[in-house]
Amino acid sequence: MKYRDLKLLPRRWFPLWTLDGYVLREFLIKYSILMMVFVILFVLSDVYRVISSFLEARASTQDILLYLAYKLPGNIRFILPISMLLGCMWTMAAFGKNMEVTAMRASGVSLTRCGGSIFLMGLIVTAVNIYFNEGLVADTERKAELLYDKAADRRRSVKNLLAYSSSDRQRRWLFKTFVGGNVQQHVTLKTFWTEEMITQLVGKPGEAGYEKRIRNIFGAESSKILALSSERQQEEIRKNLLGRKIDIYAKTTSHRNKTGMWTFKDGTFVSYDRNDETRFAASRGTSTLHSDLPFDELRLSKKTTPETPEDILNAIKEKDELPTLVIWDIIRKNPKLPDRIKNIYMTVFYFRLAFPWACLLAVFLGIPLATKNERTGSLLAIITAVVMIVAYIVIAQIFQVLGKNGIIPPLIAGLTPTIAFILCGAGRLLSNRS
Repeated sequence: MKYRDLKLLPRRWFPLWTLDGYVLREFLIKYSILMMVFVILFVLSDVYRVISSFLEARASTQDILLYLAYKLPGNIRFILPISMLLGCMWTMAAFGKNMEVTAMRASGVSLTRCGGSIFLMGLIVTAVNIYFNEGLVADTERKAELLYDKAADRRRSVKNLLAYSSSDRQRRWLFKTFVGGNVQQHVTLKTFWTEEMITQLVGKPGEAGYEKRIRNIFGAESSKILALSSERQQEEIRKNLLGRKIDIYAKTTSHRNKTGMWTFKDGTFVSYDRNDETRFAASRGTSTLHSDLPFDELRLSKKTTPETPEDILNAIKEKDELPTLVIWDIIRKNPKLPDRIKNIYMTVFYFRLAFPWACLLAVFLGIPLATKNERTGSLLAIITAVVMIVAYIVIAQIFQVLGKNGIIPPLIAGLTPTIAFILCGAGRLLSNRS
């Protein structure tokens, strides 16, 4: 009864400028140290990996430094969540060792509110990581590859004898040497005749060289076609050519991003006969209708050849390197993708969506784990953080393998590890409120 007049100290939320400023300052000092250490380690790793190639090619110091600068954003996106977890646990463990967390909580400030400024930093770093993953890294990695190709003369983005098939199986591209960019050399397009091709490669009655092209393409049948009226000639040509297989070879092929048009220059084409049908699908349409015929220029619109050099380059890249928007665009453009390939793309897609939030996950895990035992000091907190990082990475990788192989749905495989760890940390925060 004698304590009846005592009042419980109310919870303190906002504003707590002095406390938040102090916690944020201590966190940023430790976070900056960790970021600097990890950045140096990753830069040294890049130097060790490529320095011999640059030196052999007598590359300039400027090229080497520029290459390392381009590689830095890709390294930072992995450093951010690791540094966040270690920095958070280091900060809160130091507070716990000095009994500062006890003092804060005794003053009516909950454990969650103690780390309010760190939570805010977690959201900011998450936004930065999303920007790095979806925007900056793809651009800087491509620039780093191009610079490496130019300076070290290893041409990693060059793919010899590259074959690319369209999702609708109507076109197959063959590149003698594929290089990054809109201009390619020695390209073969295996496809089917279209109206555009007939207009440009055959032409119309009365045009220069029209009759010669008809004779070259149709051989013995050309006399019957040329004996018809102009309108009937066009009908007969379309009847014979539309849907027939054709191979187009060009010494130079270019693509315009604005219009989506492919231009084939200084090339040849050959058509294939329809009459060699067999019960073996691979053998159908393999007899040539005519020999290779030359052309100066052939322009095919986006409707005829919707593929872009970027699509082809993305198709040969490792799936884990693609931004989520690129993956989504691939899925959208290729509705008939085999389930095996689609599972790989979608698992990576969902994981890439979840991964930047590992920065916020670090705060949810770091604060309750670091303050579990305020007398154990920073060393145990850092060891615990490393164990949690390894556990998260291992579990995430296991789920990705299961998702890519179709054992579990891609949505579960990509999102579950991150969400589960965030919920685990949130649960510990709630249990430690008192």
